[in-house]
Parts: sequence; structure tokens; C-alpha cells
Amino acid sequence: MSGWIGFNTAVSGLLASQKNLYTTNHNISNVNTKGYSRQQNTQESNNPHNIAGLGFLGTGTNITEVNRVRDSYLDFKYWGENAPVGEWNIKEEALTEISHVFNEPSDSSIRKNLDEFFTSLESLSTNPGDDANRALVREKMISLTKYINSTAENLKSTQNEINFEVGTNIKKINSYSDRISGLNKEIYLIELNGSSANDLRDSRDLLVDELSEIANINASETNGRFKVSIGGVALVDGEVSNKLKYPAPTIGNPLNSEEKLYQLEWENGNKLELKSGTLKGLIDVRDGDGVNQEYRGVPFYMKRLNDFAKTFAKNMNDIHKEGFNRNEDDEINMFEPSSGTNIDASNIKVSEAILNNLDNIAASSSPDVADKENNDIIKKLIAERDNNEFFTAKPDNDNEQLPQGTPDDFMKSVLSTLAVDGQQSIRMGENGKVIVEGIDKRRQSESGVSLDEEMSNMVKFQHSYNAAARMITTIDTIYDVTINRLGLVGR
Repeated sequence: MSGWIGFNTAVSGLLASQKNLYTTNHNISNVNTKGYSRQQNTQESNNPHNIAGLGFLGTGTNITEVNRVRDSYLDFKYWGENAPVGEWNIKEEALTEISHVFNEPSDSSIRKNLDEFFTSLESLSTNPGDDANRALVREKMISLTKYINSTAENLKSTQNEINFEVGTNIKKINSYSDRISGLNKEIYLIELNGSSANDLRDSRDLLVDELSEIANINASETNGRFKVSIGGVALVDGEVSNKLKYPAPTIGNPLNSEEKLYQLEWENGNKLELKSGTLKGLIDVRDGDGVNQEYRGVPFYMKRLNDFAKTFAKNMNDIHKEGFNRNEDDEINMFEPSSGTNIDASNIKVSEAILNNLDNIAASSSPDVADKENNDIIKKLIAERDNNEFFTAKPDNDNEQLPQGTPDDFMKSVLSTLAVDGQQSIRMGENGKVIVEGIDKRRQSESGVSLDEEMSNMVKFQHSYNAAARMITTIDTIYDVTINRLGLVGR
């Protein structure tokens, strides 16, 4: 009986070494697989055999389970810190795009066009009756208004692009919801009989990693039931997946007649509450108007551009209407809306009166046609260039004031705000990235595959396998001698 125990003991060692080699081989094969967690066998000794008069005799070893080497606490930390990184990275990208729209400083910008407009007025002031100087003023007015129109259109296009990204991220979340719930079902079926679905769990955790960048999620597993929630509402609960509404109904003012603002709503109509993540960053940049401490996104800079166009046109028009043209007419506007009744950045244009006739540029403060050298109105227009009260504090509500100062000061204030917001996004993104990278390094040190370690294990298990095989060979020799050769002498 004890001989067979010895043989079984040696076989168990051989099989255990073989399984350990299989697991090591699997780890080495997946050293470059994203999201893979190294696996480790749990090896336990078999129950000993009680031999009367001798005591307990060991019966070998057995592989009881194959475990993932994974720290759930580090996963929880990673998912929690990944969302802010996604939020600030997307804000940095969006603000960089807005800065490209303003294109400051450059030879083609609002401030440059504004400077050239006032310079043309200075040329006209030296000879107010010269048609060439008048034509130059008109051309610079056209250039300035068209550039403002173009900037407004580009801001609107940027907002449209961000809105498209919002929709794309909503679809991504819905896709992750389906895929995670599907993996939950597969994992449940495989582990129902006690098996381990380690590779499927790695795939699921990788999806959660990617999802955690889009939205602030909370993931947990209780009694084998895996749940992912956003803002306290379950996105995935076991095999059940919930969805966000897409496309969502238009709420508020649409970007244009053909575009819809994608809202963050569940399919049942409840609002999705986000605290961070790429989707939160996109919404902030798309909708943030800076009012009541809200984020300063595209609407904020669009409003500032509208304020500039409206105030600039009004102040220029008020002075110009005081003057007289060559036909002794007054009350002539320099700028007017191309559509509607109110001027903003998208519709400001040179008045039709000046576009159609250079004589309608009012340079004189006198109706006397003979006074051709009168340039009082031009000088007053030029003086507005350095007028520190050109933009005064005009609160649109109790919580907001417009920048003050000259036209150039106004634009510099807007650009300065944009620069500060951009630097904040860069700084917050970099700080968050350092934290996430630190957590990920700890995860990799825990769960990542080390080729050096695996090669060492391979050698160790190979020696163990060879030793078990040698033991079997030895026991086989003993059996052969005992059974086949014993008693041959004397035959």
C-alpha cells in the first residue's frame, strides 16, 4: 500500500509542476497584453495517510486554483483618479483650439486688424478729401468686420465639434455598458462550477479602466455580482445594462437649425450627474458661459466677442453720426448688422452707405462742403483708440462685469482669461497624470508580468518536474525488481 502512495505522491508532484509551467507559459505569452494580470497557482499538500504504528505519511501536492494577482484597492484608486485627468486633458485640448481661433498674437488677428483700421484713420486725417485714403479706411473696416465674423463662425464650429464629441462619448458609454454586462454573464457561467475566468476578468477591468476616463464611475463586486455606477445610478448591475439617451432632445438654444445639443440623460429621462471625466469636460467647454462661477467655455468667449463687436460698433457709430459727409448729410452709421436689428460678432458689417459710396465717410464736423480739410470727426474716432472708458463696467447681471479700458485692452483681457484657463487645465492635467501614473506603476508592480521572474519560475518548475519524473523512474525500477526479478536465483 505504501508503495502505491509513493507512486501517487510522485505523480502529483509531476502534474503540479506541469500545471505551474503552463501558468508560467501563459504569463510569458501575455507579457505585452494590455490589461493582463499575471496569474499564480495556489498549491496545497494533499491530505496525509494515517499508517497505524507509523503515523501520518504525506501523499503529495495539488493545484487548487489559478488566481489573478490583482489589488482591488489600487483599481479603485485608479478609477477614481482617472476621471479628473480625462476632464482636464479634454479642457486643455478645447481651450487650445479656442486660442487657435483667436490666433493671437499674429499678423492675422482681431487686434492686428483693429490696429490697421485706426492706422488708416490716421492716414485719412492728414487728407480727409483724398479718395485713396477713404478707400483704405473702407477696406480696413471690411477686413476687421469679416475677421470678427470669421472668428465667431469658427467658435461656433468649435462648439459644434465639441457637441459631436459629446454624442460620441455618450455612445461609448452605452457600448461599454453592453460589453461589461456581457462579460458579467460569461464570467458568471464559467465560475458557476468553481472555475476561474481570469482572462475575462482582465478584459472587464480593462473596459472599466477606459470607462473611468470618460466619467466618474464607482465599481464594486458583491457576492460575485459586479456593478458599475455613475453618479449613484447603476450603469451595469450584473447582467443588466442601462443606457444614456442618444440622441437626446434639444434643450435650450440649439447650436444652429441643423444641430442638437446632446444632453446627459438616462433613457428613463433622469439627469445624469457627473463630477469629472472627459464627458464632463466636454459639457463644460461646450456650455460654460462663466456666469455664477460656471466654467468659461465656448459660450463665454462667444459672448465676449459679441460684447466687443456690439460696443465697438455702437461707439464708432455714435461719433460718426455726429459728422457730415460730402453731401452735408449726417446720422450715417459706420457699421450695421447684416441680419436682424442688433449687432453681434456674427453679423457686424460695414454700412451699405459707406460700401456704396466713399463720400459717406463722415470726416467733418461741419456741414460746409467747402471746408474740405475739416477732420474733427476722424480725430475723434482716432481718439477712441486710447479711450480708457471705451469699454466701461456694464454688468449684464449681478455676478458679471465686462472688461474695461480701450478696445485693445478689452481683447487683451479676453485673451488673458483664455491663457489663464489654459494654464490651469495644463497644470491640473499634469498633476492628475502624475497621480494616475504613480497608481498604475503600483498596479503594474503588483499585477504586471516580469520576464525575469517568470524565467526564474520556469527553471524552478522545470527542475521540480524533472525531480518528480526521476522519482517515478526510481519507483518504477523498484517495482520492476520487486515484481519481475525477485526469486529468479535458483531457478
